[in-house]
Parts: sequence; structure tokens; C-alpha cells
Amino acid sequence: MHSLSPTTTNHAFRFRFVQGLLTTLIVLFGLGIFFFFIFNSGINANTRASFADMITGEAHRPFVTRVFLPWLTRGITALFPASVHEAAKTLATSSDFMGSLLGEYNTPPDFALEALISLGLQLLCVQGFAFAFRGLFRKVYKTPALISELVTLMALIGLTPMLFLGYLYDLPTLFLSTLGLYCIAAQRKRSYFLVLALAVLNKETAIVLAAPAILLFWDLQRPTFKKVLFGILAQLGIFLAVRVPLSLLYRDNPGRNFEPHLADHIEMFQDFPIIGVISILIAVGMILLVFHKWRQKPAVAVLGATPGLLMLVLFVLGGIAFEIRVFYEVYAAGLLCIMATLMARKMPLETSLPTMQEWLDSMSAFFGRQVKQTGNL
Repeated sequence: MHSLSPTTTNHAFRFRFVQGLLTTLIVLFGLGIFFFFIFNSGINANTRASFADMITGEAHRPFVTRVFLPWLTRGITALFPASVHEAAKTLATSSDFMGSLLGEYNTPPDFALEALISLGLQLLCVQGFAFAFRGLFRKVYKTPALISELVTLMALIGLTPMLFLGYLYDLPTLFLSTLGLYCIAAQRKRSYFLVLALAVLNKETAIVLAAPAILLFWDLQRPTFKKVLFGILAQLGIFLAVRVPLSLLYRDNPGRNFEPHLADHIEMFQDFPIIGVISILIAVGMILLVFHKWRQKPAVAVLGATPGLLMLVLFVLGGIAFEIRVFYEVYAAGLLCIMATLMARKMPLETSLPTMQEWLDSMSAFFGRQVKQTGNL
């Protein structure tokens, strides 16, 4: 057996050191994003979706139906005895830092333990997003070592403009949507179905994952209608099994499932026309970056980002001006597309997954097989 040369050993050590350093930076950046979100988003400040009401199920619709984090928080809290609840209240009142943190989280003293558990889950969601995105990037693109870590740091920094308005379910939306996209890229059907169920439990708009998930049931060489139909029906079944009971459970809560805000956007343009024009230019620029040469990009990224166009329409009709947090579901996919555009000249990103062109080319086989089968009936 040949022993490794000192040069090879030193190179391996430097690589592991730099990789460990970048991983540590990812964790620290994630921690920074977490605190930035808590202290700048005004989370739980909406009186129709206050922390206490979300936890107890008394918030307005549609907020109250987004139950993943509230139910998980209540379940974990129920495991602790009353003495722990009292200790949490004491900590909230005796520690300036904890008092400030819970104050920014807009939680009453009686819900101190629930708030601390919820904050811990929020932090896990940020870190979960970071490592899910790193894994997703590695699955989608073949790049030199450490590029995935650097891009993940950029992904965390890129979140900043979205963090100035927030709700209890936002960070779980970001994490679960990214994790779902990773499961699709890694061809993990069972894991994907579980993540989809949790994501839909968290927020109904997670169903947009069904667009890229068609790749889980699409054989490029021999695509069949039966498999594709199974995938569509399975996801629809999960969505209905989760959302219908929630709608019935909270049907008597005040509020409604959709709030029109088109008039708010029009008013914003009238009052601040320059900001309105800048917003349009930014939106157009982002769309161009995402879909530039889209046929050459990985299908999982393009199909994952495409629902963002529909969400843009829904944002104009039912979202508050500048509330770009509504695009968390397509953030990871959109960033994958944007990185391919930005790096196209200096270091084109190569993928081992099907491109959009390859997927489109396979459609002729798909429809041809269906026509042939129909003709044999």
C-alpha cells in the first residue's frame, strides 16, 4: 500500500479546515438571519394572528389554519410539568435579553415557555433551510468543492429583504419548501410525500411543490400516463386530507380565506410612484434572471420557480405592498436558476439532472405513447 505524500495530506487538511470554517459560517449566518427576522419582522404583531391566538387556535382565518408550528409547539410544551412553565416565566422577567427577545416576539408572559420552544423551532427552521439548500445545490449542480457552501452563504444573505415582515409560519415555509425540493432532486418519493404533508399543514400554498414533483413520476425514456396521474392524485389527496379538516375545524373563526389587497397596491403606486416603478423593474429583472435560457437549466429548478409567476399575480391581488415574504416557497428554486444565469459566462454550472429541454423532448414520447394506447382500444 502506498502512503499519502505530505503534500496530499496537507491539501486534505486545508480542504477540511476551509470546509469546516465555511460550515461554521453557515451556522453563524443562519443565527444572524434568525435574530434579524425576530427583531425586524414585527412577527406576531398582527392582532388577528397574535402568538397566543395562534397557539390556542383562536386567530383569524386564514392564519389560524396554518398549524404546523403552533401544534408542534403545543405538543412539546405539553411534555413539561408546571414547574418548567413557572421557570420560563421567571426567566422572561429576570433576564433582560430574554425579556427583550420575547418582547420582540410579541408574546405575553403566560406563554413564555411556548414562546421559547417556538423560538427554538424557528431557529431550527433557519438552519434546516441552510443545510437543505446546500444539499439541494449539490444534487442539482456539479461544481468544484466548497462552491455549495459559498452559494449557501449567499442564499442566507439573499433572504434579508424578505425578513421585514413576518408571521409564525414563514420560516417553516422556507425550510419545508426547500426540503421538499431537495427530496424531488434526490428522487426520494416517500420522504417527499411526508415533507409535502407537513408543508401543506404549515401553509396551503406549499402545494406549488406539485409542479417540480412531476419529475418524481416522469421517466424520461418511457414516461407513462399512469405514473404521472398517480403522482398528481397522490399529491391532491394529501392536500385535501390536510386542508379540508383544517378548514372545517376553524370554519367558525372570524376572518376569511382570501383578503383582497389590489386597492392597496394601486394606492401605493399613486402615493409613491417612483418606488412603484422601481418595484416593477426589480420584479422584471428577477424574472429575467430566473428564466434566461430556461431550456438549458435543470428542470427541477425551472419547474420549482415557475409557480412564482402565479404567486406574483396572487401577491398583487391579495398581498400587502412590499410583502415579498410570500415567495418563500419558490425562493430556493429561483435562486438555483439565478445562480446559473449569473455564473453562465465565467463558470457555467453543469447539472447531472434532466434539463428543461430534455424534459420537453420526452413529452413527444409521452403523448405518442398515449395516442398509440388510445388507438389500440
